[in-house]
Amino acid sequence: MNVENNPFKNFKPYNHFKSQKIVEQKKAAPRQFGPLIGSAVGVAGALCVAPKLPKTKNKIVNEVSELLLMAGSANVGGVLGGSIGASKEQKQKKWKEAGFQIMNISIPMLMVSSALEICNSVNFLKNNPSKIIGSIIGMTSGAAIATAITNATREEGVPYRKYTIKDSIANFDDIIMTIKIGFEKILDYVPVDKILPFIYIYSGTRAGQKE
Repeated sequence: MNVENNPFKNFKPYNHFKSQKIVEQKKAAPRQFGPLIGSAVGVAGALCVAPKLPKTKNKIVNEVSELLLMAGSANVGGVLGGSIGASKEQKQKKWKEAGFQIMNISIPMLMVSSALEICNSVNFLKNNPSKIIGSIIGMTSGAAIATAITNATREEGVPYRKYTIKDSIANFDDIIMTIKIGFEKILDYVPVDKILPFIYIYSGTRAGQKE
């Protein structure tokens, strides 16, 4: 047969597995970008609401309230964004991951804020070393408690959760809060507090992408 006149020379056999992979990638795309978008929207909403929250005379309480609002909104938004097209089982896993993410943020933060409050209230602890040590203890013990609660409430057959480097990223907010409360002058030179929204967006995205 003359190759030049062959009507099938440009014909490519149908690759079922390749086509199936493309379909799966298209279906997975919303569940990858959905959590990011949902988490970002949640953080943006929290930033709009935070200035309108009633303020107390306690600066630490005000800071913690705003940060927890941002963290919670990010995770709720991330899960809602990642639930589009997800199965019931996948949605449950996403909400459980959001529960851990929120605990991993809130428990250490509450413990760090308590440590800073104690340092500000007790004369011999009103010094920088005490604030740093108290913050470190609060952050590490809080993360351990959040992980322990997650493992204690896990369902049978679900592997134990180990605290990882990815989990520790969410705890950078404790370091930033310590700077804002105890070492505020640092922010004049290095405004590290500006990365807080991105930390929470990362946290919410992880929850929404849980499969």
